[in-house]
Amino acid sequence: MPVNVVPVNVVRRASSGTPPATHILAELPYLPSAVPHARQVLRESLRGAGLDEDATSVAELLVSELVTNAVKYGQPPVWLLVELRPGLIHASVSDTSTALPERRAVDDDSEGGRGLLVLDALAGSWGAVTVGSGKYLWFDLAVTPAHTPDGHASAPVPAATPRPTPAA
Repeated sequence: MPVNVVPVNVVRRASSGTPPATHILAELPYLPSAVPHARQVLRESLRGAGLDEDATSVAELLVSELVTNAVKYGQPPVWLLVELRPGLIHASVSDTSTALPERRAVDDDSEGGRGLLVLDALAGSWGAVTVGSGKYLWFDLAVTPAHTPDGHASAPVPAATPRPTPAA
């Protein structure tokens, strides 16, 4: 099932001093395959952003946790929104269930149940909000641009928007 990617531009800025942003909106399949699709959308969104591999890997892990939660406990449709600003990745995943995630005790041998712990440990901030049409879970991740071999920082905002993922 293909992932529909809808690039969303900034409609207006609050002031001329507001940094530029890139917004990517993707509808994901309500299947376990949504997780790797979401990571691919995120990678494409971050391509050219000049972030180091660690920041990209952390963002991918956090997006994976949000999408896994939506597919496992939510209801379709599932949407991923990625907002890139200089120094910040904001991502949210929405579905039509209003059930918020709950912390649960996990054994050392449990295969799941650690998603909220991962968000606590790695995201700068995160949350879950119910709205009339369902809920969304989000995180903010502060990032710094990677430095080029000559010591200069690379550009923190990507110049291109991702292409839709071809059908598998």
